[in-house]
Amino acid sequence: MNQGLKRLLKGAGFSGGALLVGIFFGIFLTPYMLATLGERAYGIYVCASLFAGWCGLLDFGLTTTTSRFVTKYYALDDWDGLNEIGSTAIVLFGALSAAVALTALVACGAASFFATGPDAPTLATALFCSGVSFAISKVSDGVCGVLRGALRQELTGGTVFVFRILFGVVNFAILFFGGRVVALVVGNAFLTLLQLGVYVALLRAAVPRFRFSLRSFRRGRVRELFEYGVFAFLAQVGETAVDRSDLLLISAFMSLNDVARYNLVVVTLCSYLTSFIRETSTWQTNWFAKLAASTEATSKNDAASTSEETAKNDAASTAKKTENGDSASLNAGEKRTRCGNDGCVVALSGEFFASRAAIHRASIYWTLFLAGGVLAFGRAFVERWIGAAYLDVFPALALCVVATALYRGSSETNARALQGVARHRVLAVGAILHGAANVVLSVVFIYCGLGLYGVALGTVLPGVAIHFGWLPNATCRLLGERRRTYWARYLKATALGVAALAGPFAVALNYVKPDYYSICAWGVFYGGVGAAALFALGTTEAEKRTLVRRLQKRRDAASMNNAENGAKKDVA
Repeated sequence: MNQGLKRLLKGAGFSGGALLVGIFFGIFLTPYMLATLGERAYGIYVCASLFAGWCGLLDFGLTTTTSRFVTKYYALDDWDGLNEIGSTAIVLFGALSAAVALTALVACGAASFFATGPDAPTLATALFCSGVSFAISKVSDGVCGVLRGALRQELTGGTVFVFRILFGVVNFAILFFGGRVVALVVGNAFLTLLQLGVYVALLRAAVPRFRFSLRSFRRGRVRELFEYGVFAFLAQVGETAVDRSDLLLISAFMSLNDVARYNLVVVTLCSYLTSFIRETSTWQTNWFAKLAASTEATSKNDAASTSEETAKNDAASTAKKTENGDSASLNAGEKRTRCGNDGCVVALSGEFFASRAAIHRASIYWTLFLAGGVLAFGRAFVERWIGAAYLDVFPALALCVVATALYRGSSETNARALQGVARHRVLAVGAILHGAANVVLSVVFIYCGLGLYGVALGTVLPGVAIHFGWLPNATCRLLGERRRTYWARYLKATALGVAALAGPFAVALNYVKPDYYSICAWGVFYGGVGAAALFALGTTEAEKRTLVRRLQKRRDAASMNNAENGAKKDVA
């Protein structure tokens, strides 16, 4: 396996582990935080966290953009271009950080001026510290983007995993020793600053040829980044509208009790599911960008070689014609290349489409596996976590999870492939349409008396229409892939995935109890048996043989190391 691909997959594993850690602390630390701080202080902490979340829109899509362009120049071994694009991106992230810090200062002043009561100073301080913490994280995103672009996501993922644990432990310690809201946000800001220092040290050690310098800042690179990033930003806005509009609509047209019920059951579990799928697929953008850049470099070299050979042949032919009195004009070396909005279009290689096919199948299996787990254990978990009174919202959750299983795996792979080859404008269009249709349909269904199910249906219907129906066909057109090939692969992988998971899903669903021990025990059963069944049915014979050979090589290498160590001990 390619070394860069190994690192990307390790990074995906660490990112998934970090998300699991976050979910663990979110589930078990939140009740403790609520009991320790009280409802009012906890509300202030939530407001500070939401403020930082909305500041995330100031990213303007630069996080994905930086990683993608660094990968492009890294694959081309163009270190001058990499230093320029990386330095320019970090400077831009610094400017965004300053903007976030200024926004935090304004929010602090507004809270101090408009808020009343004894909690006003705490709210103002919490907003400011939370904003400063997020401003520091923006600089981290720039440094982290260079690391990810250099295909070192195992370092960034491992760092996130470690610090996710640190954040949970430190927050628990602060609460345990009597700390309040301000202590929590200050502690988070300190850890964020420490994380930035770790990223800088890792960048210097892992990518020593990268040199950040203000002299490497280029205005032309700013335009290059924002021409790509603006569509990533629009897609981010659309996704934010989809993720955060439901609760606003419920609060506007229904009751606050409905907000709490929908948030705890549908929004929480669906956000965990989609975040897990998203975090374990971000590496695909870098991999597809690397394959596309390598293809472009090869094509340019082949074109230059062919052009030189053609020039020689044409020159010889013209000389011969001139000797014979023929005055034909000479156009030796003329090269015609079709260009698009993002530069010259180069045909994608067979390796690109082979990787896309394998990743597409794996993404479908992974999504079905996760969605099946939520459906199998969701009801028991909700009853144990917050009580059986919330189970009436579970059908709305099931509707969203089934839709996620239907299209999310393919949608993520399509999005990452388009981002990798800079044909991602269609993603912005799809996200904006999804967000707008979500709001309109949810309101219509609420007025039709469907309640919370109408809100879920308003999210699901446009998602299926766009990400299952329209986007795959648009992706095939932009990548030059046959639609028949895509849909045959999708239908086969989906059928095999459902067949592999049907048995362990049915057993877990029937025997799991609303108890954490039962959920964990049957979760291990579902994970082990489901993964084995997916491997048996979902992988090709060639993939099985390749895995067996790699395992054999690792076992042989371990045996040799043990033998060498034993010989050294005998000599000693």
